[in-house]
Amino acid sequence: MDRNFAWQADAVALADRISTLLGVVRTAEAELGSLLVEIETRGVLELFGYRSVPHLLAQLADIPKSTAEKLLKRARTLNSSRALDGTPIPAIAPATGSVAATGSLSNPMIDTIVETLTQIPPEHREEAEASLLTFAEDSGHKQVAALGARIVAHLNPDGTQPDETEPATPQRELSLRRKRTGIWELTGHLDDETGTWASALLDSL
Repeated sequence: MDRNFAWQADAVALADRISTLLGVVRTAEAELGSLLVEIETRGVLELFGYRSVPHLLAQLADIPKSTAEKLLKRARTLNSSRALDGTPIPAIAPATGSVAATGSLSNPMIDTIVETLTQIPPEHREEAEASLLTFAEDSGHKQVAALGARIVAHLNPDGTQPDETEPATPQRELSLRRKRTGIWELTGHLDDETGTWASALLDSL
């Protein structure tokens, strides 16, 4: 950008430039998300030697792992993938993913649409998603959330059925790496039983 642009441009030109840059950022983030899902599908350990995609992204982008996890979680809802056995995993909001790739949707808007769709019976999601995206063209994410609430109330008046499945097995993950300074960094997530055992082991050292 011309250094003189910022102080020479009028309000309209400044707003237009901001809109253009936001579109570039959003388009890049949408493409980044699709790449992360593809890496996860192929196997990040086999491709890069990392235990998880968030670990890889946190390292490459120098961002907190929690931020990387949030970005990947959003990307999963917009991009289809495959399970380890090759079974296709459809995206929750594929049409939203296509529109997001054009740079015209903010992250709050994407999250609002996805949150609404997760509360709608699968057989009605495609139609509901189309309505939400059409409304999003001229509205903010708060207005779209209000529309989403009305759609959910109409299609699912009794609310989401309680989950009666057994709790999932706690995730256990441990990462050990050596920094250039010679210091070893240990990070991970352990369930209570494993954490108690690990604590006792480390105390003994």
